[in-house]
Amino acid sequence: MSLVAKVKFTDYHTSVSQALDLINAPATLPQQGLIIIKPNLTNSSPPPVTTSVYAAEALYNYCKARTKAEIVIADGCGSGKTPQVFKTLGYTDLAEKYDIELIDLNDAETITLKNDNAHQLKEFHMPKIAQYAFIISLPVLKDHSFTKTTIAMKNMFGIASAKFYAGSWNKSKLHSPSTDKSVVDVCSYKKPDLSVVDASVALEGMHLSGRNKKIGLILAAFDPVAVDTLGSTLLGHDPKKMPYLTLSHGRLGSMENIEIINA
Repeated sequence: MSLVAKVKFTDYHTSVSQALDLINAPATLPQQGLIIIKPNLTNSSPPPVTTSVYAAEALYNYCKARTKAEIVIADGCGSGKTPQVFKTLGYTDLAEKYDIELIDLNDAETITLKNDNAHQLKEFHMPKIAQYAFIISLPVLKDHSFTKTTIAMKNMFGIASAKFYAGSWNKSKLHSPSTDKSVVDVCSYKKPDLSVVDASVALEGMHLSGRNKKIGLILAAFDPVAVDTLGSTLLGHDPKKMPYLTLSHGRLGSMENIEIINA
């Protein structure tokens, strides 16, 4: 049974805290080591194309009050330069306010991992800092041109270094021949340990320039397949027709036996 919290959005501090409490997140947050908050900062466009800095602030404060682990914010943007994206979207100011380290995963030191059972990424260049970190995926709920939706799982494309996966844009090599299979492969190397989805205002139609859709929810789960299944349903899609989810089912999480906890 996979638990997914589904909380009415009032403000980020209140709703993020409620969602994480409902799944008893404090019992699982590590008390030492490294926690990486991984927003979706694909480019410098404002929310809901990207994750609101206020969502990241709420999540940081929640974790900071409940763990002694080091907490950083990290991403590797899909286009442009990550430091500039951090600055434009308010993350640099947030980091200065709380003395948080910001990490550009496009430029981080990497290690090479191999998986003969991968669908197409038989080896993967992962930022060394991410390998053993507790990663919290913090995406916006969005439609996507290739995978129908981009939520907690596809958000992990941000850990793929542009040094190895850039073409016409920073992650372009992950989109061929199958973006869906790349999502599964990347998450097979490193899936989110916890996911918090900003579904207060979703993006319909296209992940970079779609239509805003007020959904008014915050979702949270330890199972990224379960939370992406629910999120995809909220956007009007049939998860059973979405390859990245069906390929992940039973391997990275479950599309079935999902218990939704409402608040």
